[in-house]
Order: sequence, then C-alpha cells, then structure tokens
Amino acid sequence: MHRRDAREFDLFVQTVGTQLLQAADLLTGDRRRAERRVERALAHACVHWNRSPGQDPVRTAWRALMAGYLDPWRPGPRGYRGELPDGGEPFTTLDRLGRVERAAVVLRLYARLDEYDAAEALGLPIETVALAWRRGMARMPAADLPAPDRARSVASAEPIR
Repeated sequence: MHRRDAREFDLFVQTVGTQLLQAADLLTGDRRRAERRVERALAHACVHWNRSPGQDPVRTAWRALMAGYLDPWRPGPRGYRGELPDGGEPFTTLDRLGRVERAAVVLRLYARLDEYDAAEALGLPIETVALAWRRGMARMPAADLPAPDRARSVASAEPIR
C-alpha cells in the first residue's frame, strides 16, 4: 500500500469501523468476537483497497462482515446454534431471532441501512431481506426497540451508497 493510500485507509477505518463494530456487537452478543469479525472485514477491505479501485470499500467491508456472520460454520450469537444457551431464556430479544432475521433487524434498525443496502451487505435478494426484516420486527416487543437517539448514534457513519 502506498503512503497516500495508507492514510486514506486509516481514515476509512476510523469512519466505518465504529459502525461495523456496533453492528457486529449486536449480531454476535460478544464484544471480543465482534472485534475479531470487524478486524477480518477490515482486512478483507484492505486487500481489495488497491485491487478494485471502482469498488466501494464500505460495501466491501459490510459484505465481508455479514458473510462472516451468516457462515453456518461460525458460532452465532453467544454460541447460538439453534437452541437457547444453557437451555434457558434468551439474553435479549435479538437472541430469539434467526441469523438472517437478526442481521436484517440490526442492519435496518440499528445501522439504518435501507432494504437495498442491507440486501447488498448480506448478499441476499431484496425480497429475502424484506421478509426477514418483517418477521424479525414482528418478534420484537416495543420495549426492546432502540430509542430514536440510540439508533441515530449507532448510525453515525454515512450509509452505503
């Protein structure tokens, strides 16, 4: 990476990294695992930084983060693999949702991405994301929805365009 490109990438990491980390934290329910997934997503974006100058690095980072989350061989939220942890109650309402529903809710509600950008990040058809969003929101009680100021602070970085 050239010196100029390294500075630009550092700025990219500072502006997009926070939003990726907050979303990954909500997706995984584990801060250390979220940090590792964001590091992998940013490393993926770094590899593609000079290779594909026409490709949007923000889209690349979101896509890498979501691909890592949706991979069925990686542990889900708090070790979730189809049953509740320790056979007890879910930790949060998000823990009740399947992977795609949880990803759609986090991207749309907390990261404030529109359906198109969420579908792009997930690598899924827009119809699938819209259905997962509706199902996920139907299972979320109003008490668990973020306050408007909380949702805005999570979405402080610019949305994907």
